[in-house]
Amino acid sequence: MNYEQQFLKDFSEWIEQQVKISDLAMKAAKKIAKEDHKPEAEDAVIRYESRLDAYRFLQGKFENYKNGKDFHDMPDFETKTY
Repeated sequence: MNYEQQFLKDFSEWIEQQVKISDLAMKAAKKIAKEDHKPEAEDAVIRYESRLDAYRFLQGKFENYKNGKDFHDMPDFETKTY
């Protein structure tokens, strides 16, 4: 495996870890916000959700790469409503 392949593999694994961590942190913050009605926890939910969206965007870029798509093609996302 050359340097670029190793880098992409390691980066992809790191992204996977960050998705898991951000998802767990967001769920914990939601629980605290619901149970304790703390504004700090509500802010944390927004921050973790934003991070999760960014990491999932990068996951989509890796999926594009694996599927031979162009870098600038938009990854497929779930429909999100606010």
